[in-house]
Amino acid sequence: MQRQPDSTLELDVVAVPPGPDGEHPRRGTDEVSRAIVEATVRIIGTGGVAAVTHRAVAKQAGVSLSSTTYHFDSKGQIIDAALRAVAAREIERVERATAALSGEVREIDALVDALVGWLEDQLAGDRLVVRAGYELQLESVRSPELDELHRAWGRAVQRLAADVLERAGSPSPRHDAHILAAFIDGVRLEEITRPRPDVGTRTRPLFDRFLRALIGG
Repeated sequence: MQRQPDSTLELDVVAVPPGPDGEHPRRGTDEVSRAIVEATVRIIGTGGVAAVTHRAVAKQAGVSLSSTTYHFDSKGQIIDAALRAVAAREIERVERATAALSGEVREIDALVDALVGWLEDQLAGDRLVVRAGYELQLESVRSPELDELHRAWGRAVQRLAADVLERAGSPSPRHDAHILAAFIDGVRLEEITRPRPDVGTRTRPLFDRFLRALIGG
């Protein structure tokens, strides 16, 4: 029976050199499954969904080719598991941000600081994971299952945006949340496709001007 991959895994494993047979030493079945998914995320972030093959995943994960076919029958299953892992990770990130910002944002300056910090946090990590998130959005058009996951991710972002916008004085927080989410998405996409230093310094004036035009003040 095929083992089901864990979709809530962390994506920051430490690489361990594989043994002579291509398998990492002393790895349990669940660990191999996670390594396969993590490797697939990195491949998707680098070369898109089209770059995923069992052989490429095995090489990136440091496991035998037979391990990838044992855990996942098809390329589609591997891609599905990887994109689910990315979405689960991002939903968790948004939920943590919501909890952290609770009660702290009462004016536009504080909201600018919070959003710039959130963007910096995302881009300071593994940008391949961020890129893989955009691949999820594209792939969800072709997959009803991934589309629902993408929608859940979007709802989490909308809840956070509406909450902080209401506390910052937005007269229409739910409507403005859609606009803000699209703005952040565009800024983030530019940063991962044209990376430059000093993200916070460069984007803070953009967020400040945008939010004052959106909310007023």
